[in-house]
Amino acid sequence: MKKTMSDSFESARTLHHAGEFASAAALYQEVVEHDPEHFKALNNLGACRDELGQLDQAEIAFRTALALMPGEAPIAHNLGRILHKKGIHAEAELHYRRSIELDSSVADTHFNLGRLLQDQTKLEQAATALQSATELNPDNEAAQSVLGDVLFDLRMLEPALSTYRRVTEITPHNAYAHFQVGKALETLQRSDEAAESFRRAVEIDTGSAAAREALARTLSTAGRHNEAINSLNAWLEKHPGNPLAIHMLAALGAGDTPDRASDGYVRETFDRFAEDFDRTLEKLQYQAPQLVHQVIRESFGEPAGNLQVLDAGCGTGLCGPLLRPFAQSLIGIDLSAGMLKLADAHKVYDELLEVELASYLATQHARFDLIASADTFCYLGKLDQALKAAAQALKAGGVLILTLEQHSGSAPYQLQAHGRYAHAETYVRAMLEEAGFGNVEIGYDKLRLEAGVPVPGLIVSAWVGADSAGV
Repeated sequence: MKKTMSDSFESARTLHHAGEFASAAALYQEVVEHDPEHFKALNNLGACRDELGQLDQAEIAFRTALALMPGEAPIAHNLGRILHKKGIHAEAELHYRRSIELDSSVADTHFNLGRLLQDQTKLEQAATALQSATELNPDNEAAQSVLGDVLFDLRMLEPALSTYRRVTEITPHNAYAHFQVGKALETLQRSDEAAESFRRAVEIDTGSAAAREALARTLSTAGRHNEAINSLNAWLEKHPGNPLAIHMLAALGAGDTPDRASDGYVRETFDRFAEDFDRTLEKLQYQAPQLVHQVIRESFGEPAGNLQVLDAGCGTGLCGPLLRPFAQSLIGIDLSAGMLKLADAHKVYDELLEVELASYLATQHARFDLIASADTFCYLGKLDQALKAAAQALKAGGVLILTLEQHSGSAPYQLQAHGRYAHAETYVRAMLEEAGFGNVEIGYDKLRLEAGVPVPGLIVSAWVGADSAGV
């Protein structure tokens, strides 16, 4: 019988290595039922359950194996990995660290610990763990890439750049790595060099909208205006009618400046970035939602949950949790279905609608006490239509609170190379008055970083009086 179980274990291993995880798991289970202390079978059973997506069963197998053999570093690592996947971060970290104590020579354990610490935004600790992983295995492209991301987030730009360059040496045809090199160079304001890295990313991945946008943007920043325009025209040759390329051509003065960003541009831009949007904004020190929230508190005092509130351009719902305490009803609108899906995960909105801002507001009449909008009106050039629609959508005594990027030139507004509009304060005040708003207050603050440079913002609050509601 002992020989039979040994044969079963070896057969299970063969199936396991062949990727037949369900069959292998069944055989490992037979071995464990016959010999409950067979820790190798338990560990391998956990690995198969993991591959099959059966995380709870995998956890049980690894816990049982580790209880039998607490000094086995691979089992501690495996249990940590399963807990990491399940979001049980504190215990996962304990098991990763225990595995390293038992055997510090395994690069994958340091790498997974680094990823876990990155997920918890413990960036300094993550960098240390990932550095260990890359020292143990200098050719590990994934570890080098994640280390670069962590160093970039720590604003350690030169080390991040060196690390990203190492990834391009390991995998020369890795478009993402060349893009990251370009991003680091752009943040270091080395636009000429950044453009060449973005160009290489485009050559490798001709369908990368992010790389094509970045190439045109950095060429423009470097003063290579004609090259920037040519790069966008080349994009349009491959993808006729692409709304991103059309919008950027206008931003570079190679076409008529539109009154607003097209629906296609907004949808494609934000659908593409939806999954990484919040993390990206965190890196850019984005604070528009907090600035809007601060003005709301100054306007309404302590939240009483009695307002009809619209989150105009809600995106992933960053403003939602800040608005909810003030709201009896909270509605979010956005053009991007990808953004709305993430906003819904907050579970704070009573309704989410995929609609265009001005068109939706025009259908509402004296409905809202508060319309809040963080970085949405910056995709409009002319503000008159949207502001008039907002005024008629507010009740008497209602308030519109929004952020805009500040334009210091003589023009009313300017479409910038990054695709957003900046507005002159005098123009904003004039359009608010024309729309029927009164008691206008405008503050000033940094909204975010753009290529490492602070973006100056206008934080606007404007009220509809009893005699101006519904204009």
